[in-house]
Amino acid sequence: IWFMKYVILGPTASGKTAYAIALAKQVNGAVISADSRQIYAGMNIGTAKPSEAWQETPHASDVPDNIDGVPHYLLNVTSLDAPYTLTDWLAAAKQCISIIESQGQTPIIAGGTMLYIDALVDGYDIPTIEPNQELRAALEQKTPEELYKELLEKDPAATAFIEPHNSRRIIRALEVTHATGKPFSSLRTKKTSDTWTKIGIFPDWESIKNNISQRSEEMLAQGLEQEKESLLEQFPASPLLQTVNYKEKNIEEMTQSNMRYAHRQMSWWKRDKTIGWICV
Repeated sequence: IWFMKYVILGPTASGKTAYAIALAKQVNGAVISADSRQIYAGMNIGTAKPSEAWQETPHASDVPDNIDGVPHYLLNVTSLDAPYTLTDWLAAAKQCISIIESQGQTPIIAGGTMLYIDALVDGYDIPTIEPNQELRAALEQKTPEELYKELLEKDPAATAFIEPHNSRRIIRALEVTHATGKPFSSLRTKKTSDTWTKIGIFPDWESIKNNISQRSEEMLAQGLEQEKESLLEQFPASPLLQTVNYKEKNIEEMTQSNMRYAHRQMSWWKRDKTIGWICV
């Protein structure tokens, strides 16, 4: 049996979740989250995870959270002290697609993590490399600038898809390069026969900024500060707590950081001519 497969993408605060839920109800679909932070249980408010899916402890990746009557996979599948790589997410996403299709439903990937979406849709064949704790500990002592410089030297092509301040992803790329002796970028082999319908959600920049500002206000009202404190107490060394909405001190800073991220997302997707953009 052949199933349609959808990808709903777009910058942060563009309305992807609401659109994916509406589409799922229309096509008997189930959603797979492509968000590299919503995979973590406990990172609830600061990742804009819908409140129905707030969890403090992780569950198995084949167990969906229910949001507005629609199953959502790959939320809350790990904790902040357990590394979760792109390879882990890819394997889990493929398993979830099989589960969804076996139930006669339509798979819908929804999220804003660009590399997750590209890796799945373009069929990247990334080797399974176990985390090297010794190497990680040494690399974690370096600043993002030093790490990016090292990446530039070892794998210039990786700079096309890894951002200068994303220490976590730079460390992973260097770790894979160290283990295989090959540049990380050369291991992203495309192998796919699947066809995906890609829908991009983008209202306009003013709406995005208003949405971000309003969402930041709501996050603080929902208890973002308490969530931060609780996570810092449990996982004081986690680099994830230095990401957007967790490192900022007020609404203005949160809005600026999210807008910068939204611009990076749109720059990434501009190159992809297969995305059909809509305004909702």
